[in-house]
Amino acid sequence: MTTAPEVPQILQARERPGDEELAAALGTRACDLPAVRSLLDGAAAEPEDPPLRLRDLLHRRLRSGVCDDMIDPRALQAARPRPAEPPSAGLPAVPLPAPRALPDITLADAIEQRHSSTTFAARPMEFAVLATLLEQAAGVRGHRPGYNVRDFPVRRAPSAGGLAPIDLYVVANAVDELTQGLYCYRPSAPELVRVDTGNMRAKVAEAGIAADWLFHAPAVLFLAVDMSRVDWKYGVRSYRFVHVDLGVLTQNLYLVATALGLNTCAVAAFDDDAANDLLRLDGRDAFVSLMFACGLPAGR
Repeated sequence: MTTAPEVPQILQARERPGDEELAAALGTRACDLPAVRSLLDGAAAEPEDPPLRLRDLLHRRLRSGVCDDMIDPRALQAARPRPAEPPSAGLPAVPLPAPRALPDITLADAIEQRHSSTTFAARPMEFAVLATLLEQAAGVRGHRPGYNVRDFPVRRAPSAGGLAPIDLYVVANAVDELTQGLYCYRPSAPELVRVDTGNMRAKVAEAGIAADWLFHAPAVLFLAVDMSRVDWKYGVRSYRFVHVDLGVLTQNLYLVATALGLNTCAVAAFDDDAANDLLRLDGRDAFVSLMFACGLPAGR
């Protein structure tokens, strides 16, 4: 029985090992080695530098001076991006009620009043309140020429290149006039596309890490990244951009929810596989990056 050679032995070998031998030592496949080597590009450190950490490798690889796979400006002139929404053909949809006007609250007051809370009233959220949260934080506010089309949608949450790589999924646990289940928000309609039905409180709570309180949230939003919408333009650096976009959208959600008088809490500690399986995402090109629970404050 043969065993894979130790990594140190390979690194000390006089002759460069073959890809199969190196892959076996690293516990990966030969087809994965280009990605591994790409991660190590530019990672050389001076002898007096501290040992490299994983985040050092990632940050160095994602610097603008290293990223050489962004789209050529000449090719961009003829580019048309992918639709900024998941496909929904064949799935039932629920039109959103007209959003309400936001209460007369200043931005300064909304920032001051915003806070995270994990307690919610037992009574359901109104569907119109949920619709207002989605529309005012992440909806389409208009159209303008862009990417070789006349009516490219402009969202209320800005994103790199306006490509809107973050999708909002909603698990409705207790929302008036909305059947319990999993929905995907389509701002172009606007509507909620029903992905699945049923009581998903336990699944949502299990996806969170040390967050049993998620069981009681009337609505839990999942913010999911679709890398295909941005990597055609920005290449590997897209991974940095999408998380900037994620933060911008999350702040929108927080401020709009505060204006609506909702209790909210973003959750970054969750089981990735459980969350992706719940939303039926592959976890590779599309994946959950944040959860966002909301509901009326306790006592209301």
